[in-house]
Amino acid sequence: MKNDGDKGGHSPVPVSALASDRQTYDPPASQRITRVRSVLHAVIAAIALLAIGTSIPHWGGEEFPVMSLVIYVAGMVFIAMPLCLCYEALLKSYAEQQQTRHTSPT
Repeated sequence: MKNDGDKGGHSPVPVSALASDRQTYDPPASQRITRVRSVLHAVIAAIALLAIGTSIPHWGGEEFPVMSLVIYVAGMVFIAMPLCLCYEALLKSYAEQQQTRHTSPT
């Protein structure tokens, strides 16, 4: 039976060398993608923390924290979703650029 699983740390090139090569040769589009992804993660975390912070006073009571739900939904729909769409567009554009580079005759 073939052993096609994860090879783990059997890479001939050290991971630190791969990371430094990636940082050196990343095109500007890749840096934009990384920046947008980081901003997206930060925005989603901030929205979630704000919603949780708003619901804290209602934790012991019997009232449902409606304002927390409103903050979460509005933040995700009006802030995070456009960032997700921007991130997806950047990824698609980058993939198309990479595909045309690899398929075009040089």
